[in-house]
Amino acid sequence: MNVRTDRRPQAPSRVLIVDSNIILGCALGLRAGDVLQFVGRYRLLATSQRAVQEIKVVAQRLTEQGNPTAGFANDLVKGLWIVAEAEYAPLVVEAARALLLGPPSRNGKTTDAHVLALAWLAGADIWSHDRDFAGTGWPSWSSANLRAALARETHLSED
Repeated sequence: MNVRTDRRPQAPSRVLIVDSNIILGCALGLRAGDVLQFVGRYRLLATSQRAVQEIKVVAQRLTEQGNPTAGFANDLVKGLWIVAEAEYAPLVVEAARALLLGPPSRNGKTTDAHVLALAWLAGADIWSHDRDFAGTGWPSWSSANLRAALARETHLSED
């Protein structure tokens, strides 16, 4: 087997499509922590109008259940570029099909087709904690891997 040693991991795209679970995780202090601000210094962050609606519904429910930080999610959304549903809607059916065919998503879950459709439209990677995007052929990042890639990129530019 011929192993290439001259390759480096792909850098994240200049625009990242942020899934609702990232915003909610930041608001609740889970998993993402301050990574939203860190990533926002190096990349343009966008999300779908549908993701914003989902964030509002979940934040409202969590606030009603007594979670004091859930409402912060609505403030975090204000720092994102929000793309109207009409822009990515023509790609949602095809994106849903790709999610159905991806190995982790063979459970019929296509609820994040809007995220994949927007990523296709923008030519942007996805930032999500969902594994549903694996197997779709489109790049997606967890918070930890995204932060590491940007830190590596920043470190390399300082050399």
